[in-house]
Amino acid sequence: MTFSSDAIVLKITKTGESDRLLTLLTRDRGIIKAFAKAADRPKNKLHMSTNLFCYGRFTFYEGVKSTKVEECDLNETFYSLQTDIGKLALGQYFNELMTESAPVETDANEYLRLLLNSLFFLANDRIHPRILKSLFEMRLASLIGYMPSLVGCKECGEYETDTMFFNIMTGELFCNACKGTGTKQLSLDTVSAMRHIVFSDFEKLFSLSVTENTANALEPVTEKYLLNILKRSFRTLDFYKSINN
Repeated sequence: MTFSSDAIVLKITKTGESDRLLTLLTRDRGIIKAFAKAADRPKNKLHMSTNLFCYGRFTFYEGVKSTKVEECDLNETFYSLQTDIGKLALGQYFNELMTESAPVETDANEYLRLLLNSLFFLANDRIHPRILKSLFEMRLASLIGYMPSLVGCKECGEYETDTMFFNIMTGELFCNACKGTGTKQLSLDTVSAMRHIVFSDFEKLFSLSVTENTANALEPVTEKYLLNILKRSFRTLDFYKSINN
């Protein structure tokens, strides 16, 4: 059976002499794996369109034992990500998160939308990488069903006090009076940024603008919250942090 879908290449594994096994995020079927025969050969028609971050309209042949890429109408390569080690590392982290979190064999339009926009803003230097990373992490957490409870204090409902406190393990927000133990103190600017990420319409998501201090405070919160949900670490994140410390 042949089918087509918009898709982006998340990961490439070389197999045999010149084949590629691709992990792709597709709009219609979520995460799939497909072979691109002889795509490692420079003259092959799939050579350019099956590189990391390549996005386009892919046509697949679904066999009994495996799926193969038949052709691709390439739309975007995100080439600048390949020429900057920092951008490449962060882009690969985004890809690995999607490989881990996006659904399989079902619609994944919102996941693809988040990834494509994040890579666009990263490739074109539209948003500081630290802010973009936090946007991606917390919005992804919300997509997979772990939207943090940020409307007000979990105990008394207070919308905001001079400082607020966030429980990274439970995703719950508390006021100064109800903070309890195991919570992290946050400034109101940090709480506002988190609320923007979680509650804003997608069209306004990437309009977030914060100070450097707020970005520095926000990043460990969103990272730890998502990693706690997924219960694992990521080598791509470790590499990204190693070149940015």
